[in-house]
This record gives sequence, C-alpha cells and structure tokens, in this order.
Amino acid sequence: MRGSPGISPGPKMLNQAPRHVNKTILLATLSPESPPTRLHASLKGSGHAVVTSSFDALQASLEDALPDLILIDALENSERALSVCSSIRRRCERDSIPIVLLRDAAPVSWTEQACAAGATEFLDSGMPSGLLERRLDGAIAHMNRLLNDTLIGANSLDPSGAAREIAEPSVFPRLVSVAIDHCRTTDNNVCVLVISVGGDPALKPEFSDSFANLLGLAVREFEQDGPISHPKGHVVISRISACAFALLVPDLGRIQDAARLGYKIQESAQRSEGASPYQVSVGISTSPGDSNNGLDLLHQAQEASNLAQHDEGGGLNFRTESTNRWVFERLTLERSLRSAIENDELVVFYQPKVSISGRDLIGFEALVRWQHPQLGMVSPAQFIPLAEETGLIVPIGEWVMETACAQAQAWTNAGHPPIRMAVNLSPVQFRKANLCDVVAEILQRTGLPPSRLELEVTESMLMHSLKDTIHTLQRLKATGIYLSIDDFGTGYSSLSYLKGFPIDALKIDRSFVRDITANADDAAIATSIILMGRSLNLNVIAEGVETENQRAFLEVLQCNEFQGYLMSPPVPAEKAEAFLTPAS
Repeated sequence: MRGSPGISPGPKMLNQAPRHVNKTILLATLSPESPPTRLHASLKGSGHAVVTSSFDALQASLEDALPDLILIDALENSERALSVCSSIRRRCERDSIPIVLLRDAAPVSWTEQACAAGATEFLDSGMPSGLLERRLDGAIAHMNRLLNDTLIGANSLDPSGAAREIAEPSVFPRLVSVAIDHCRTTDNNVCVLVISVGGDPALKPEFSDSFANLLGLAVREFEQDGPISHPKGHVVISRISACAFALLVPDLGRIQDAARLGYKIQESAQRSEGASPYQVSVGISTSPGDSNNGLDLLHQAQEASNLAQHDEGGGLNFRTESTNRWVFERLTLERSLRSAIENDELVVFYQPKVSISGRDLIGFEALVRWQHPQLGMVSPAQFIPLAEETGLIVPIGEWVMETACAQAQAWTNAGHPPIRMAVNLSPVQFRKANLCDVVAEILQRTGLPPSRLELEVTESMLMHSLKDTIHTLQRLKATGIYLSIDDFGTGYSSLSYLKGFPIDALKIDRSFVRDITANADDAAIATSIILMGRSLNLNVIAEGVETENQRAFLEVLQCNEFQGYLMSPPVPAEKAEAFLTPAS
C-alpha cells in the first residue's frame, strides 16, 4: 500500500481523435457548368475530400470552413482566375492557405502575375494522378511548416513583455488546425480562448494595443507563476473583432489550465487601470473534445464567450456544461489542496507491517489522508493524482516524511522498541536533484537514525533514466536508509535490473494477493517474486492481505512480512501506538 500512489486520474475525459491523413481541397471553377478535366477526376480519386465552388461563390464557401488547399481552375479564364487568387490571398493573409492554380502551358509573364497575386503552386491539367497527389500534399506540408514556425514564434515577447499580436483573423483558424494536427498522436489538447470585452472600445482609441499588451503580460505572468502544462512561450494571440481577442494554447496537458489562464486574464484586467471599465468574459473550446477543425473551435469558443457575458461582471465558460463542471471541481479541489498543509488538514495514518508467521511488529507504513473541512475525508485516489499533476506532491511528500520520522522517534523517546518507518516517494520527488539532501535534513531535524527510515519506490520510477536512478539509490543507501520496491510485479520484473539496484526489499502488489488462493496466475506471479527475492537475499513483503487464507498461503511460499486489513487498516498515530505495546 502506498501513501502517494501513482494512481491514474481516471479515464481520459477528452478522447483521443483518430489521425486523418486526407485533406480538404476546395476546387474553384469559373462556373458550376464548367466541364471537368482529367485532373479533376484524378483529384477526386486521390483520397482527398473535394469541395467544389464557382468563382462567384468562393468567398461565401470560405466563410463556412477553411480548406487545407484551394485549387483554382484557370483553364477557361486565366485573368479572372488571377483576380480570384488575389482576392482570396487578401482575405487569407500571410499565406495561411496554399493556393494552387491550374493552367496548361502558362507563359512566364502570367506565372509572374500569379506569384504576385499570392499563388503557391502551378499544375498542368494533364498531370498524372500520382504526381498530382504528391504536388498537392507537398504544398500543404510546406504551408503547415510555415504556420508551425509562426505558431512557435508568435508569442515572442519584446522587452516590455507585450505579446506580438497576430493581426489577421483569417490566419488564426489555420494555426489552430496546425496545432490540432500536431496533437493527434498525443494525449494533449488544443484550447482556444475567446476574450470578449464589454463596454464601448470606441471610447478608448488605445483599446486595441493596450488590451493586447495586457493579454501578453497576463500570459507571461501565468507561465512564470506556473505550474503550466503547455510549452512556455507558444500561446498565440489574435484580435478577431472590435471587442474580442482569441488565444490559442497548443499542446496542453490539462484543460483546467486553460481556465486558470482565463482567470489570470480577468484578474489582470481588473487590476489594470486601462481595462478596468470593461467586463472580460472568457469562452473556451477544446480539441479533441469539442472539434478537430480550427474554424469550428474558434466559433465554439466565441459561443461560450457569449454565454459567459450574461454572468454579472463577466464569466468563464467552456463549450459544454459537463466540461464546466469537471474543470471547476478540479480547480476547487486544487485550490483547497494548496492550503491544506497550512490549515493542518492533512494527517498521517499508519499501517503496521508484521512478520508472516508470528505477526511480530516490524514497522509501519505512513499514509497521507486529507480531512477537508467541508468535504470530509477525501480519498487519496482523488487528491494524490492532482498533487502529482500540480507539483504539490513535493511539499506534501516532504511534510509526510518529516511527520512520520518525527512520530517514529517520538515513540522511541517514549520508551517503545525502535521500529522502521516506511514512506513512499512519488516520481516527482524521486527525480528532484535535491532529494538526498532533503531526506538528510529531515533525519537530522527529527533525530531518526537513517536505518529506521524505509523509502518505497515503484518499478516504473526506477526504469526512468537508469543511470540517474542508480546514482540516487546509491546515495540514499550509503547513508544507511532501507530501500524497497513498491507494487512489485506490475512493471519491469527483471532479475537483471534488480541486481543493479541497491535495494533491501520487494513488496508484492496487492493485485496479485487479492485472488492468490483462487487464481493460478496470481499464485504463480507471487511465487516467482518470492523466489526472485530470496535468490537476491531480499526481504519480501505482501501488501493487501485481508484473509487468513491469503496469509497462510504466503507463509507456505516463505514470504517474510505482510500488511493489510487482516492485521489492521491504516489508523491515526494514537491507535497505531497500541501495536507497539506487546499484548500481555
């Protein structure tokens, strides 16, 4: 049993979207009756989604959705095609969408005019279908690389801390789409925030620049304060209307951080003299949860922002009510957890570890619990993953270690026999460079001898950066600290790995103990772990023992120790002390 378990935060609320290779191509012709060419047939057979439009209806088509590529048929009227290309490029500024012109044997003078009008590529109507697909894919890939460069550098800060604003609204949805495409193979999200400002901006000529600077400063402050779950410096800001800005947060690990950023912007607006007359409303949409289309995601964030404007003083809304509830519950719990140590809401419970045969007390495992003033006893399954995500596990883990070490020494000072106190290390703690120094300082402050402190780590933690792991374990072991591997059997149960670690004990994971008397596979795994431990002269501890049949079975297998509800659940210090006094 572990005090800071690496418990998964539950099923992913926003499911991973499948990766689609096909792209959307908008094919523009002179009129709906224009005869199709052989290239048109090849295009539709290439696997891409093809949407057709006449020159006259092209602008309206772009209002509905932004394609990945626009293909303009210049065969019937090359001059009109140039005019259409120029018009589109003015709308889709900074080459946000590749525009490909189709014309046979185009003269040099015409291609020069087409380049000036914003054309990206030229194709011949007789081009083989295989080459056609490669040329179109190449144009899209090239544009995405340019947009990715923009995405990475868009929020660079000048010396004053103001963000470099992306002024063209037409570019923003394409940047969102690029960010979505990059996240398709990860568990991360893309979030769009629309910041709507109440009041009359016409009364403030400096509104645009001043509020853009305020947004840039708020983003920088948010990223400096941390913790954040997106790459620092990659938030993109764009003005999308007279009274609204949009923010793109790419590669976001925790969608609740988008809400935290929204609150930071509202807080900055409230304390800013220039923005104080305005009510700031924030709407947030997420991908893959809400959409995988950049333009749709922007529209959804705008809708959420419109709803937030109905809240007095300006509010913050996600697109769906279920996301609103989930995020606000998480943020409320996070805020409470940050003050839990200061308010003495955390307590340490102790579960005895005893010998498998005589049930003689060997020591205790320290397990943290949270006694919330309103919510009551909060399950570790709820707050430990949250503490891991936010980095709060470090101060919590250090507090638990010091409290447990002080308690163990206090029992000894009271005349009880010395026992070993086991404390879990979280992955975040274990990877901290100052871990060994922190442990040494705690032992010095509490007076507990190093040999009476047991540190439990998991298999998965040990397999992260093997060289650093072994170095850390060796430093801890050199001081005399007892080291054990928790949840053993759920990770890399390799004899060759174990031989390289300076450890003292293995703990059989409770999942193998639960059905050990009825499940042949669990019995075989437990047997192999015990044999492995004996071959390396390691102590073997079974956790989660709840029945006498389980204990007896483990005794036959020559397991050394056990802990679990058969002996006692985790209990407060005053009840744990009873195990230190032998029964008369």
